[in-house]
Amino acid sequence: MLVEEFGLTQEQVQPDSKLEELGVDSLATVEFMFMLEDKFDLKMTGEPVPLKTVGDIAREVDTLVVQQGISLDQAD
Repeated sequence: MLVEEFGLTQEQVQPDSKLEELGVDSLATVEFMFMLEDKFDLKMTGEPVPLKTVGDIAREVDTLVVQQGISLDQAD
């Protein structure tokens, strides 16, 4: 979704890629997390987690999926 939303290449979107270096600022990151929330029916809970890299986003989504018992295979 990062590739599509921000016009990035697959090569750019690596776990250790820094969001800011990809041109994804903090506001865009929050908006992207809301997109993920809508797409996968996730509920963001608790304190905001600092998201600095692509891997940070992946870990946060993985954590929410496990906590909420969601299957991403069934998401639209």
